[in-house]
Amino acid sequence: MRAILRDGPVIRVTDDPDGVIGEFLEYALSAHALSGRERARLADDLAERFAPDGGGLTVPDLFVAYQAAEPDDLPPNLVEEARGELGRAELWVLTRLRFRGRPEASAVVEGDEVRRLLGEML
Repeated sequence: MRAILRDGPVIRVTDDPDGVIGEFLEYALSAHALSGRERARLADDLAERFAPDGGGLTVPDLFVAYQAAEPDDLPPNLVEEARGELGRAELWVLTRLRFRGRPEASAVVEGDEVRRLLGEML
């Protein structure tokens, strides 16, 4: 189980070598500002987005979080690691897109853990 480490405005997560999960939490918690929705609705909005049938989150040109349903949904470098879990577990792909010289990076996280991490931050 991963743990959240707060470092000022930066969110770090254990077992997150590329910082993708921490960035995901930062973007998800900022979703109300990006979408123009009220902060009070943030918990409900995130619960809906990351429910087992949720649509995830897209921050254009920066970040995308979506549920993987088949091997083609997985980032090429994580296919072997996560292929055995497809169909047995609810897997979410969190991807930082290439931006301002930062390389693209992804993490695959089970749905229950995504929801637990979001809940801890709210």
